[in-house]
Amino acid sequence: MSKKVKTIEPVRQKVLKELRPKKKVCAYCRVSTDSTKQHTSYVAQTEYYQQYIQSREDWEYAGIFADEAKTATKVKSRDEFLRMIKECEKGNIDMIITKSVTRFARNTVDSIETIRKLKALGVAVYFEKENINTMSEQSEQMLTILSSIAQGESESISTNSRWGIQKRFQDGSYNIGCVAYGYTKDENGELIIKEDEAEIVRRIFNEYLNGKGSYLIAKGLNSDNIPTIRNGEKWNDTVIKEILQNPIYEGELLLQKTYTTEGVPFTKKRNKGELPMYSIKENHPPIITQQQAERVREIYAYRRIQMGVDDSGKYQNRYEFSSKIICKECGGTFRRQKIYIGKPYEKIQWCCITHIENSKQCQMKAVREDIIKNAYLTMWNKLVSNYSEILYPLLESLRNLRMSKEQEEQIFELNNKITELTEQSHILSRVVQKGYIDSAIFMEKQTALNIQIEEYKKRRNALLDGNGFEKEIEGTNKLLQLIRYNPVIMEEYQEELFIHTVDKVIVGKDGDITFQLINNLELTEAITKG
Repeated sequence: MSKKVKTIEPVRQKVLKELRPKKKVCAYCRVSTDSTKQHTSYVAQTEYYQQYIQSREDWEYAGIFADEAKTATKVKSRDEFLRMIKECEKGNIDMIITKSVTRFARNTVDSIETIRKLKALGVAVYFEKENINTMSEQSEQMLTILSSIAQGESESISTNSRWGIQKRFQDGSYNIGCVAYGYTKDENGELIIKEDEAEIVRRIFNEYLNGKGSYLIAKGLNSDNIPTIRNGEKWNDTVIKEILQNPIYEGELLLQKTYTTEGVPFTKKRNKGELPMYSIKENHPPIITQQQAERVREIYAYRRIQMGVDDSGKYQNRYEFSSKIICKECGGTFRRQKIYIGKPYEKIQWCCITHIENSKQCQMKAVREDIIKNAYLTMWNKLVSNYSEILYPLLESLRNLRMSKEQEEQIFELNNKITELTEQSHILSRVVQKGYIDSAIFMEKQTALNIQIEEYKKRRNALLDGNGFEKEIEGTNKLLQLIRYNPVIMEEYQEELFIHTVDKVIVGKDGDITFQLINNLELTEAITKG
């Protein structure tokens, strides 16, 4: 007995075409270098796709997304690419046109994952050179092959380049491109001392050996208007530390201090023992003695232990006020200082960095840490005592501000359509259960209804997501939750509570401290000295 087979036709594209009369089409362009020639290519691609899309009557121009001078091996490094994907998620794009698979991505995993994600959203990607539309049945297999070839090319080029560099490391013929401060190259490419810069290097080492820290050394160089490395804005403690730790100044050339990972995506990392390093002793004239360099390393290691810095260079005990205190006068951040060191009345204070460097540019005075803590304690207790009069009305106002009347009407209309279609879906289910409609026809109609519901929900969510105040609403809810769990008046300052409730502390010279909370609410307390 022959079986009766009925084909259930695909309805997704048909329904979407009815809901969206014109297909929203964008283009993605990318060039991989900063050269003038490639820049011209970048401009040409942008103009070409804009004209191409606008020439089609059945297409609606959805913009050009173009990343210039970005690598294709890592999707995360391409801002415009990521913005394009977000627009697809919001339902603002139906199709992406791009030149070729290699312009889209050279990382096979990223490429295939992105295409699958877009297919699930109903978004097609068309590759002009390969003539592939990702909505076709054979597209994924072909794309996998092409993306793998593109990735293989990138890895092969990288491997060949790495092998050549490694070979030059091993035989000592590697010619460094970027010369360290204090040195230049002669006509043969050999390192020679640049005396004016070498004097500054000697000054840095001598001052460090005499007890100065890297921050004070940098401050002194800036005060004396010493030209910076590669015309930087000013000297800073990070640059000073790098100079103090660089063995090049004792005549040693250390190669492969950093390396690039082998597989895509290529990532540059500091070599911490993963690969061999190559040391060339007495490679060039030293600026400092080996004894000076050794002594600096001993002092540097000792100070790291004293400051509680781990092997990764991060502070193990970061202060809760670090990077949070802002100067109301100049906008600079405050730095932690100790005063009356060794005295019974030793105190910790925080002072504006701009004021420390130049008191004429900012006249803000330092403020003691205990005063900031007392001000926070007072502010928090006031908030706890009056939160129902402050936070609940604020939350209601934020919710009302989220959308305009027009947006409310659009959302109301979309909700009605979703409700209506959902009811139709339920009726259809009851009809098929009673046998009044063929199952194949039911599936076709049910699929069409589901696609329409999905489309209207996408439009509604896009309206809701674009209305802002998410941080303010989320922060206010979090503050209310914290107060519910800690409804009592605090007698002592709690570091953990401060970290979870405050974004910034703004210090004014008129005797006030403003706490900007996690919901952007600002509450001000007068400074009271104890």
